[in-house]
This record gives sequence, C-alpha cells and structure tokens, in this order.
Amino acid sequence: MRVLLLTSILFTVQCYVSGAQVRVDPLVLIDQGLVRGQKALDGDYSSFLGIPYAQVDTANPFGPSLPAPKFDTIFNASNGDIACPQPRAGSQSLDCLRLNIFVPSRASVNQPLPVFVYIHGGGFRDGYASKDSPTGHNLVAQDIIVVSINYRLGPYGFLCLDIPEVPGNQGLKDQYTALQWVKKNIVHFGGNANHVTIAGESAGAAAVVYQLYADNEKLFNKVIVQSGAPQSPGLLADGDTAAALKLARHLGYVTDDNKKALEFLTNTSSDLVIGAMDATGFNVLPCFEKEFEGVESFIPAKPFALSAPMKVKNTPVLIGTTSCETCGFFSPDPLYIENNLKAYNLSEEELREATEVVKHFYLGDEPVSEATALSLDLFNSDFGFVNPTELAVKQLLSEEAGPIYQYVFSFVSERDGDTAGATHASELKYVFADGYDSFTEDEKTVSDHFTFLWSNFIKYGNPTPESSERVPFTWQPVTSQTRPYVDIDVAATARARFRGPAMAFWELFYKRFGLDAVV
Repeated sequence: MRVLLLTSILFTVQCYVSGAQVRVDPLVLIDQGLVRGQKALDGDYSSFLGIPYAQVDTANPFGPSLPAPKFDTIFNASNGDIACPQPRAGSQSLDCLRLNIFVPSRASVNQPLPVFVYIHGGGFRDGYASKDSPTGHNLVAQDIIVVSINYRLGPYGFLCLDIPEVPGNQGLKDQYTALQWVKKNIVHFGGNANHVTIAGESAGAAAVVYQLYADNEKLFNKVIVQSGAPQSPGLLADGDTAAALKLARHLGYVTDDNKKALEFLTNTSSDLVIGAMDATGFNVLPCFEKEFEGVESFIPAKPFALSAPMKVKNTPVLIGTTSCETCGFFSPDPLYIENNLKAYNLSEEELREATEVVKHFYLGDEPVSEATALSLDLFNSDFGFVNPTELAVKQLLSEEAGPIYQYVFSFVSERDGDTAGATHASELKYVFADGYDSFTEDEKTVSDHFTFLWSNFIKYGNPTPESSERVPFTWQPVTSQTRPYVDIDVAATARARFRGPAMAFWELFYKRFGLDAVV
C-alpha cells in the first residue's frame, strides 16, 4: 500500500450532492504529506490550490526561503487566493510561497502529461498565482497539467543590498524554487517532470527569460514569452544598496547600517513596508548581484546573457506582443519622449539629440498633444515592448535558441471599447479561457486559436506541427534574415516583420547612440 501511495493518484470518495451529481475529490501523496484537491464541477479535471512549495524565513523575510513544510494531517488544497505582500491585494501574507495545480482526470504516473508553469506579471510589485490563470480550463482540457505560482514581490522579492543576507533577486529565486518543487513532485499528479514549459506575461515574461539564462540546472524544456523582455530599457540595473535605509527612514527609523535597517523592517508589519515602497517610489527591479561565497547568485555578471548559453541552445521559444501594448496610456506631457529616453543614461547633449530624432520619426513636425496621442502610443509600445522583443529575438538567435516562433495579438473585441489595437495583457483571458461560456462567438474563436497553438507548442515545441482547418498554414520560425510572425485575430494569419519600419529605425537608433542591445 505504501508503494501504491507513493506512485499513484489516490481517490478518496466524499459525496457532494448537487442533484444527482457526486463529486470525487482526489488525494495525492507528495514528499510533504497528503494533499487533498477538489474535483471540478465545470470540467474533467481536479484543482489543488495554495500548496506551499517553500516558506519565507520570518527571521529574514527578504532573503533565502526555507524548505516547504511537512503536513502532519491532510493538507486541504482549496485556497488559491493567498497573495504575497503588495499594494491593494485582498488576502495577503508572507506565508505566500504557494502554487496551484490543475490536473486532467486522465493524468497518471503510467502516462504522464506535459506540464505548463505560468509566472504572473505585475511589474514585480503585484499579482498572484490565481489572478491571471484562474484554471487554465481549455489547456487542461487538452491533457496539459497547468501550474501557476506565487513569488515574493516589491522589497520582499527585490531588495538588492550587496550583502550576503540580501544579495538580491529573491523573487526570481522563489520562482526557481517553485520549479524545483514541480520537478520533484509533479509526477505524483501524473505530470512529466521532463516535459515542462514555463511561460509568463509582462514582468512574468521577463522572468521567464531570466530563468532561461540563469546559471543553474535547467528545469524546463520550452518557454513562452508574452509581452515582456529584460531588454526593456531600465528593467535590469545595479541595485539600490540604500533601499532598506530609505524604507526604514520613511517609517521613522534612521540608521546608516543596512543590517539594523533590515532588522527593523523584519519586525515591521508588511503592510507598512509595502506602504513605504509606494511612498518612497522604491524601484522594484531585478538587479545585477554581488557574488558571495556559498550564496546563490541569480544574475551575477554583465552581460547577463552570456552566463549560461548552453541552457539557451536548442530551446524552443514562443514570443510576442500585443499590437498596441500601451494604447490609451498616453500622457500629453511635452517631455513624455525625453523622460522615457532617460532610461538609456545618455549625456545631456545626446538626450536632446535622441529626443529630436524620435520626435521626427513618430510625430513628424507636430508637437506632443492630444492630436498626436496615437503616435505617442505607438512610440511607447515600440520603446517598451515591440523593440525589446526584437532585441530578445536577436539575442536568442545569436545563442542558437530555437526554433523561435513570433506572434502578435491584435484582436479587439466589440466589448473592449474604442482602442487602436490590442492592449497590454488583453490576450490573457483568451489564453486561459477565463469566462469562456460568456464569450461572444468571435471571442470564443480567438480563445480557441490560443488553445490550439499554445497546446501544440507545449506538447511538441511547434505551434503548428501540421496545417489544419483552424490554422491553414505552417507557422515558420524566425531566422537571422527573416521575421515571420502569426497575427492572432479572429483569423490567424501569417505575416512578416511586425512594425518593420519602426524596428529598422530603432536598430539605427541603437547604432547611432552606441547603445548595447545585449542585457
């Protein structure tokens, strides 16, 4: 019986009568103990919500995590709403290193299924596992196990103090710990630990790329990068070693000693620490870490991209953006372009010249105003998302990743209002089919496109292993000379060189101002 428990998914019968329906909840034995999930009533799968994969060290909540807790009794995995400390979240706690698992009923250790691990976005300052992917319902229906994870955010995840206790990037290290948990435990849920795709959107997409390049064991086989890349200007920088001092000072404790400031913040309510983050404008970013003997380092050197090229080689990548990432976010500030370009750390003279060059390309001779709002939206989208994605593609190609498939999501629903294109994160509800039953027919069609393309990539490393009625062509990967992409709309269409003239402009811009496109 012990061997059976260790190698099988067990089912314990508990009756929940809804008319004539009986729900059978699953019981799974993992290394931590027994975990009880919930059999879904809206599909042929089970959910396991809020399983702890590690613990925050209460003596140093800004540093390395502790091993996952053991369960003395059955752990009821039914609460997926716990979030790590962040602004404006509901149920938040430092006891937040948890993950959710959605398992098709046919999963078994004898025929393990591919695994999809999703890393949420939120600028490394907010978000949680259940926010973007309530169930992954349609992907699960394709016999894919879906996992979504929490990780520490804000100062708890991204203080970079150049000291052994808090070297930096703890949020990224939490993600890696979650991947280690999946590698070790997913077999008990009927998952294939050697067939894992990691994916993320926005900050989560950048995190996926960091995981790909980190100099540690590779715990996945394929990556999906949605609207985010480390090449976005200002996204990866030297850490602010005085950040803890500033947070403590804002809360009334003045010291020049980082360790004393950390001790104060450790004994301060996480609500107050997060409030201080907002009030002081704490810059939540992954950072280059100072290396210490015996201390895990995640982003140890510049250029970061060269730290683990063998992990990148031959890794299938699905990468893309929305068609108008920041449509509607324009601010009619005459210094709007100049303030964005400051992220490049140009000299004053170079900044003035660069601003004029960008204005002429995007606005012609028109001033920044409401009349040029769409042009500014396109600048912002190109600057923050589209061109960084192109830079990421070039870098991945140079390191022999591949095949690399590029997409653009351009669908705008009749319920989205008046927008010039699909905006940032607008594809997520279609990827995860959140509210599918209430979708319009066009929305269902678009969601079905994602289910078809994403599930094929997760299973085969190729979104179109063969042409079909839904996608009547073979999706071609990018090369050093070509940039084919698939436009995902009501019809999925093969195109080439999204925003081609603008991307050519930015290539020349980088050369003119001597900017390094490699992270």
